Amino acid sequence: MLVVTANWNITDGTLWRRPLQGLAARAWGTIQRAALRAGFRQDGHYEPIDRLDIVFAGDTCDLLSSRCWIERDLRPWNRSTRVAALRRQVARAALRRAAPLLRRTRDLLAQRLPLPVATALGRPHPQQQIRVPVTVTLLAGDRDSFLEAAVPGWKQVHWAERWEGNGWQIEHGQRFDLLSQQHRDQPTPGPSFSQSVAVGLVARFAQMVGTGNGKAAAVPSSGLRLLANSHPLGLPDLFWHRLLPHAAARGQQQAQRLADTWKKAVAAWHREAVCNQIEVASQFDFVGRFAESLTAPGNGNEAGRLLADLCGSAKTNKDGTALPALQGLLLGHPNKTIQAASWGPVASGHCLGQPLQTHARTGLVRGETVDVKLVEPALQTLRPASPRGLAVIGDVTSGRVEPLDFSTRSPAVAWQPSSPAADWSAPLHQASEAA
Repeated sequence: MLVVTANWNITDGTLWRRPLQGLAARAWGTIQRAALRAGFRQDGHYEPIDRLDIVFAGDTCDLLSSRCWIERDLRPWNRSTRVAALRRQVARAALRRAAPLLRRTRDLLAQRLPLPVATALGRPHPQQQIRVPVTVTLLAGDRDSFLEAAVPGWKQVHWAERWEGNGWQIEHGQRFDLLSQQHRDQPTPGPSFSQSVAVGLVARFAQMVGTGNGKAAAVPSSGLRLLANSHPLGLPDLFWHRLLPHAAARGQQQAQRLADTWKKAVAAWHREAVCNQIEVASQFDFVGRFAESLTAPGNGNEAGRLLADLCGSAKTNKDGTALPALQGLLLGHPNKTIQAASWGPVASGHCLGQPLQTHARTGLVRGETVDVKLVEPALQTLRPASPRGLAVIGDVTSGRVEPLDFSTRSPAVAWQPSSPAADWSAPLHQASEAA
């Protein structure tokens, strides 16, 4: 059985924190229940699985979202001994915060996965167990690409760019996102557009609201994580139609202060992006277009307009040849909307990326000021999505693809499996109890 999970985005905790103790416990419980369900074959008889392969498909850690880069005016993609030492410092701090996840991973590798043996009648034995071998693979994402180099001594865990087996190819998928591609052919490779936004805009804004005038806005940690864990194209709608209305509910002065802080962060990022010559494959100044969209509220569909401007047609390789078709592809990033708009039908498969578009439920007005009377107070909670998981039972032709939900209140899955026979509209824990 193959289990793929991505986008845990564990930071060093200097800008925001995410409680991991309960989340890690729920994740391993969900994986064990999925392994038990996978033992029930198509004829209804139970036979324990032979092995369990777990793949963390990138962005397990978020090493870009750290106060260290902003306070010291350094960037993780720079080449110097000082930056290399800081990269190791940030990575080790993130791994210390990931201790609940790492501890359970080590236990699973050492003790293997306990599953009940099969009785003569093809049912799980209530008392006898076997230990199923487990492998764990960490793939590099665009936010934790230097994790292995910073912490090379993590034994029994495989580090790789992609994972292949049983008809599936798994990778983080930043090469499928036009905004996450780095131009490595330059003498001094710089950051991708997404990496520049993560450090120069989101991390800078988080640092600004934690100090000085922005502190009075009291932006919740979950709101900052929501910005950091979302695709860059979704940032204009997320800030103006979700984060700012929550601040406006506390008073117009706080909302205005937060909006001013955001605009200062946008202006600083835009200057930095121009100086760094951030490149995006488009026929116009996409950096300037994006900066403009960040400075004023739209009608709630700014992400869709930015995507339409950026992706006019399916793309090809740099030499003009079409990209090969990829079947059975699992991506941790980007989400299916970006994938389809950027590449069309070239890449087919499942994706665990975060949703792109957000739907506004507010009455914000366009302009330089925010009127609290025009903001609808009843808003959805600022809660980032939990890391998603996917269990593949059998090979690519078996058709059994099961979404895994690691949260307690969200639906079992936010995307639809390709198999028409699968229906996961009910919460996953009900199926677990039945099994």
